[in-house]
Amino acid sequence: MLYGVLGTGVALGDSWISPEDFVFSWGPLLKDVSRIDNNGLNQSNSLALKIQQQLAEGKYEDATQTWRDLEDVILEHSNDVDFYNFMLDAGNGVPTSTTKKLKGVEKYLTYLRIKFSSTNGASAVDLDSFMNGPIREKLQTIPKNVTWGGQDGIVFDALVGDFMKPRIKEVDELLNKGVNVTIYNGQIDLICSTKGAEAWLDKLKWYDLQNYLSSPRAPLYCGRDETTTKGFMSSYKNLFFYWILGAGHFVPVDQPCVSLQMVGSITRSPSNSTY
Repeated sequence: MLYGVLGTGVALGDSWISPEDFVFSWGPLLKDVSRIDNNGLNQSNSLALKIQQQLAEGKYEDATQTWRDLEDVILEHSNDVDFYNFMLDAGNGVPTSTTKKLKGVEKYLTYLRIKFSSTNGASAVDLDSFMNGPIREKLQTIPKNVTWGGQDGIVFDALVGDFMKPRIKEVDELLNKGVNVTIYNGQIDLICSTKGAEAWLDKLKWYDLQNYLSSPRAPLYCGRDETTTKGFMSSYKNLFFYWILGAGHFVPVDQPCVSLQMVGSITRSPSNSTY
């Protein structure tokens, strides 16, 4: 999940804004694409309801544990679907024996590191080796007992009570203050599904929400090649939403061309018109 500050606004890419809406989307979405059956759907929805109740009661740490339980149910009934690309199995590119031993954020970080390595060529150095090797040597200031990524689990444990809290209110505040808010989502992401993102967006109290919802979508292409639709974009005033087709959780990796154009539009780059 990405949260970027871009001078004149923010970009929320496959972002964990409303955990409740995302967990409610998982079962129906996977059922629609034949990845789970009715038994899996019923168990998924039951745990999502439990999470909803825990959040309503302010039991955020309990909700995080139930989120972990829900992930296990999804993996069991889908034969290990990839939470970051529901068209794949979790073992694709990541050793299955490794992913099954990991939970929550640990699995995400392992996936992220391997994804970084695999998309930068066979000779590329993985992110951990790069940061703990050349960068450490270059800086010459990092204590020997400190390693890149060594704080991952500690940080998540410290934030376990915040992880499941919704942040829709904060998005509303930004919009009402006139800050540009860009939301973009990969079509085949599961963890932060487009279905879930659209659900929390509908809950905004922004005074121009209905005008945004009635705005038309414009197709997106890679440069001047209009033979293949790469996504869609809809906007009204300072709210922008990008649907990126064929992309999972890591949108720029899966669809680099249209992602670069999107960044150009968000940052109002003069070179954007030359793509």
